[in-house]
Amino acid sequence: MESMNNLSIVVVLVLAGCGKAGISETRMISGTPRGATCNLDLVQVDITQISFNSTWDVLGYVTLLDKGTQDPAAPENREIVRPRACNMGGTAVAVAINGMSQNNLGRSGSGLVYMVLRPKTAAAVTTTF
Repeated sequence: MESMNNLSIVVVLVLAGCGKAGISETRMISGTPRGATCNLDLVQVDITQISFNSTWDVLGYVTLLDKGTQDPAAPENREIVRPRACNMGGTAVAVAINGMSQNNLGRSGSGLVYMVLRPKTAAAVTTTF
């Protein structure tokens, strides 16, 4: 449930549609930094499943604002996300949000949010990121 609350905070930030491009990091748990070019797995997770909290620690989030809806595994996104996720101590990333929105003021925005993960136990099936 804690992960759901953390994700809600990130969702609010993305859906605010501030209109400015940006990259942000949110750290939730302190992890041991890894090299900037560490290996990361791109995993699919379901945060509503009880097994999520017993499988993964959410170390933080990397948010790309106003990048539009796009391929989360695109090389340009990997270049941005990898060093940040590795510095957080992550071993995997999962896409939390990839979408566009409009706020009450009529401003539109987009966001791509990655969860930075570290396994608590054996990790889920992975695809190289």
